[in-house]
Amino acid sequence: MNEDEAYEYVKNTLRKEKITPFRPDEIEIVKSVSSCINCGLCTNHCPVVAAVGVDRFSGPRSIAVELSRSPPEYWSAADKVYLCTECGTCREVCPKNVDIPEIVNMIRARIFEHRPDLVPKAFMSVREIIAEHSLAFEPWANREEKEESRDMRLEHLGLPHVPDRTEENADVLFFPGCQAEERAQEVREAAKVILDFFDVDFTLLNEFSCCSLPSHLMGDEVTARALAEKLKQKIKRLGVKKVVTTCAGCTSNLANLAERDGWGIPVYHMLEFLAEEIGYKAISRALRKARTFEAVHVSVHDPCHLIRYTSRQIMDYASEILAVIPGVKVTTSEAHDSCCGGGGMVSYHSDDVANAVVQENLIALAATGAERLVTPCPLCTAQLENSLFKNGSPIEVEDLTVFIARRLPKE
Repeated sequence: MNEDEAYEYVKNTLRKEKITPFRPDEIEIVKSVSSCINCGLCTNHCPVVAAVGVDRFSGPRSIAVELSRSPPEYWSAADKVYLCTECGTCREVCPKNVDIPEIVNMIRARIFEHRPDLVPKAFMSVREIIAEHSLAFEPWANREEKEESRDMRLEHLGLPHVPDRTEENADVLFFPGCQAEERAQEVREAAKVILDFFDVDFTLLNEFSCCSLPSHLMGDEVTARALAEKLKQKIKRLGVKKVVTTCAGCTSNLANLAERDGWGIPVYHMLEFLAEEIGYKAISRALRKARTFEAVHVSVHDPCHLIRYTSRQIMDYASEILAVIPGVKVTTSEAHDSCCGGGGMVSYHSDDVANAVVQENLIALAATGAERLVTPCPLCTAQLENSLFKNGSPIEVEDLTVFIARRLPKE
């Protein structure tokens, strides 16, 4: 038996035993587990544990422990890994930098491959949509109805319609994300308004496709890598120099893909792009010339995928931009950086857990006296808006991209 034959023999043996060898990029994550000192900080700071207790969710440390067992015993973690919102708090407070969110993803991937019967059924429904449409949400069946919905939203918000652009060699690719592409169309349109106002040479994809994050979170690595490669080729053909997105999850995921797969171009959240590429002078000048809005008292929610997976600097940019908008008063909530409950796709299959996690946000938000909550993430916007509505709160929720676009002067 030569070396290649031996390798295939070993792979087949592992497959029969339901064992997937670690990829090179996973080995460092696995090694990080051995540095755990059992201090308990991750469990003490976990928003899911705080919301539902250790009887329902035993916490981040218990998930990490699964990697110290033999691989087939990963399945015993199935009742835990799908309740993790992957907010990243555990990794942020860990003195040894144990990468528990990625450990969760690794375990989910192995369960998906070898024990699909343990995967939440809601995930499989999303997988079918992605397989058919390359989108995480069912697309509109009627394009005219989609455009009518868009126009009604624009009219209600007082925003102009900026026509889509699809052209090669533009400076910027605007990537709205699945939520803004199909559900929160006002975010997609508001971003185009901002880019157009500041004379940014931008384009959209001729045919939008998912960034692959939902597939990665479900554990469907085959689909995730196929979507990532598909997107890479589209971006390569376009010849753009930068990518700008309005979705927190897309921002962190696309930045990781750009580094992992060698895109050779930077990825920005819209707030980053405004602060670093447009500049505060131009932003301030534009916003101070804006049409008069009634004074508004707001609070800001920090998306986990921005502050813990990308950079907390992005939310500093948000504060600085809000500070130059006339008539805007900002009061910080004590739970401004606590998970909204919608991460890790938990709300898809365990809505009660997601709703329990978000309660801390709602209580702290009510204490601010703010009349509006703004956040730079369509997923957080939807989760918080739904929770506030169910709780009978009068507080409105608005995506921060939309909030900014509405206050630009009409040329």
